[in-house]
Amino acid sequence: MFYNSKILAATALAGAALSPLPALAQSCMPVSGTIAATVVGSDPVTVLGTVDGDLAGATMAIVSSQGEGDEGRIILGLGHAFVTFDRGTLQTNDTAVWTPIPGLAGVFYMSTSYEITGGSGGFAGATGHLMNDGVADTNSGQVTLRYEGEVCLP
Repeated sequence: MFYNSKILAATALAGAALSPLPALAQSCMPVSGTIAATVVGSDPVTVLGTVDGDLAGATMAIVSSQGEGDEGRIILGLGHAFVTFDRGTLQTNDTAVWTPIPGLAGVFYMSTSYEITGGSGGFAGATGHLMNDGVADTNSGQVTLRYEGEVCLP
């Protein structure tokens, strides 16, 4: 009888170990705000800015690739690091499309898609997605935009 109870206990434990674990629930929150930034470096192109709204603090973007699209558009690959006032960070991998504004040489309408790839502090393990739209003026080096999206935490 003792032998059979060991088999039953082992079988029960093995079954529990092989059972799928419940998925960890993610908590997602909408975020939005504005960014005012300036180009500060050229090799690689680096942009620093202040962030208002739900991710209030600062941001740095580094351009990793640049290509040409149709109708004079510029396609950029870039990454951002956001640092919030509470010292949390978010990292992103992004694609931006700059579309020339007719009659304004060197000024572009910009739209960026951000994929959140991680973070630290209050954003440890973050995922999510942001979008922005705004204006980039290559004459002055100024970038002004509005962002919105969703940050998810494990």
